[in-house]
Amino acid sequence: MEQVLGIYAPYAIKDILLNTDTETLIIQIEQQLSKRGLFSSATPKAASKMARWQHSKTGRFSTVIQMPVTASTFSKSHTLNPPAFIGPEDSSYTYQLQQTVLLADSKNLGSETIFALTGIDRNIINQIILDSKTEQQETQVNNQLPLESDPIWRSIIKHESSFKSNLPSLKFLIARLELTCSKNKDDVGVLQDAIATLRQFFIKNRLQLKSEYAQIGVNQTVEKTEESTSKTSGKRRTLTADHPIWNSILSGDVDLLSKNIGLNFYITQLKNLYKKEGVSSEEKIQISRELLTYLKKNAAKLRSELIVISRLVSQLNEKVDTVELPDENHAIWKQVLSGRIHIDTSQMALKLLLVKAKSSDDETESCRSIAQYFMRNTRALSKEIQQLEQHVAVAS
Repeated sequence: MEQVLGIYAPYAIKDILLNTDTETLIIQIEQQLSKRGLFSSATPKAASKMARWQHSKTGRFSTVIQMPVTASTFSKSHTLNPPAFIGPEDSSYTYQLQQTVLLADSKNLGSETIFALTGIDRNIINQIILDSKTEQQETQVNNQLPLESDPIWRSIIKHESSFKSNLPSLKFLIARLELTCSKNKDDVGVLQDAIATLRQFFIKNRLQLKSEYAQIGVNQTVEKTEESTSKTSGKRRTLTADHPIWNSILSGDVDLLSKNIGLNFYITQLKNLYKKEGVSSEEKIQISRELLTYLKKNAAKLRSELIVISRLVSQLNEKVDTVELPDENHAIWKQVLSGRIHIDTSQMALKLLLVKAKSSDDETESCRSIAQYFMRNTRALSKEIQQLEQHVAVAS
């Protein structure tokens, strides 16, 4: 049975309970302790609770995995390469069952079809798909969060910006970080650690920091999934090698933030070819075609990356259809830079960018950075873009 379920050392089956009435097979697993060595703990850690995960069916029997878990069971060292027969903490299904459902879902199979093919309970199927989409949406929001190198974190800690929060724990954290940094003004490492601590707090407490996220220019509104979008639009878009999304990826304007090492390495190679001097438009399209082919061949492994690309494509299409910003050389950007045109905004990231641009000696580069920021964030800057459109209309 261990071979059938893929259970391997140091895990072993302790007991098997079979209920023929409910057609349920309960597999009780225990983690065997290694022989005590010179530096091993004298007493093993006691199990804190009993985990229970739904597993792939064994014949006609619904299989359930039970295992006592300790505080170290879900530590980072254990979850980097977890066994397929256990599941994530606080979930009701194993990694193997999760992969089976998500692989079928990536092939655009509905829950009824997945149930008919695998016999997995419909509620479990829907729960796995929902959990996956929720995790991807949370990851997308976290990816929008400014990096640790962004000056916005420094300005919050040092009270150089008008950042406000009503969350007591955040206010206390900022006060403590400010005090620590003021005592170690000459130590750059202390400030960097403080920034990392503050950013991590934002990630862990995302649901409680909606107004705070908005102040630093991150929109937490969850977008519709690609499935619902395709239903409302009534048609499915097919990407070609000449779509502007590939230029954005290969030129470095867009980062997929993929954890797939193979994809990251391949994109790096293509970027080097794409950015070479003298590369013609036809050659760039061919390079884009190579990336498109790679993504198609590895679609099952790159589901999250394909979802990110789909959302970016939707944003690009919306920009083309609804927003026509002045080009980088338009005089309006100089007027914004000089202050002759005042942009009323609550976006902290934009405020900091304008301050930084005005302090620069390179006027052309400053105007370009402002224009590109507007072009990259058209959806978040709808009110600010309306102000620009009004000034352009008056000038013309």
